[in-house]
Amino acid sequence: MVARDGEARVVAVVARPLPYYTIELEVGAEYAAVEPGQFVMIETRHGLEPYLRRAFSVHDVALGDSGTRIELLGKIVGRGTAALAAARPGERLALLGPLGRPFSPPAAGPLALVAGGVGSAPLLLDLRRALARGVRVDLFYGGRSAADLPRFDDFRALVETAGGEAIATTEDGSAGRRGLVTEPLAERLARGDYRALHACGPMGLLARLAELAAAHGVAAEGALETEMGCGFGACLGCAVPHVSGRYALCCKEGPVFRLDEVRW
Repeated sequence: MVARDGEARVVAVVARPLPYYTIELEVGAEYAAVEPGQFVMIETRHGLEPYLRRAFSVHDVALGDSGTRIELLGKIVGRGTAALAAARPGERLALLGPLGRPFSPPAAGPLALVAGGVGSAPLLLDLRRALARGVRVDLFYGGRSAADLPRFDDFRALVETAGGEAIATTEDGSAGRRGLVTEPLAERLARGDYRALHACGPMGLLARLAELAAAHGVAAEGALETEMGCGFGACLGCAVPHVSGRYALCCKEGPVFRLDEVRW
């Protein structure tokens, strides 16, 4: 799939609630074939700042009579993400994509999806693909509080409709089980419940998942969250340490890596 630098038209911005939000964009037909884990670089301003585009995983894709639309899931953490959350329907924003290496299609289940907060962004599309293939999926979704589980009810509805289980954890106990998301996952891995694991979230979470997957012989992949300036390998700002001893560019060789590829 060849990336294209073009424009997207804003259709809607929805609070999930704030500081989390989704932005729906009308895009070119090439996005109909986007794969889970791929991302875009999107303009967030109409003035001089913020100057650089921001990287967002493609959260969802819809095909209809009006063309192709994608959704991005974001969190307001600075000027760029705040500007994007304030976009209005009809605005046009520069968009480069689809970019990056996606999650591997699961050959067989059961599959564990593990999300940390806004790290759920690439996993909705991944969930839809797995369910379309008839793969059994369980979701493990963790956050600091109930407010940090954006769209959990939507994820749970999809998972449970297909016979899976959605498990929420929060550090403050305001939703689901109190504690870290790795705790119930570790219990299930010890029982041999999963053949594969896909994840996205903070680096600390992914590092722990790499340990758990290795200990239980589970094939594991993670979409890494790194700062990106360009999205196509020119700025070298997204380098991550590789087990081979070199550095890998997250935008070109990722953002999805096997968890045993990364030198944590």
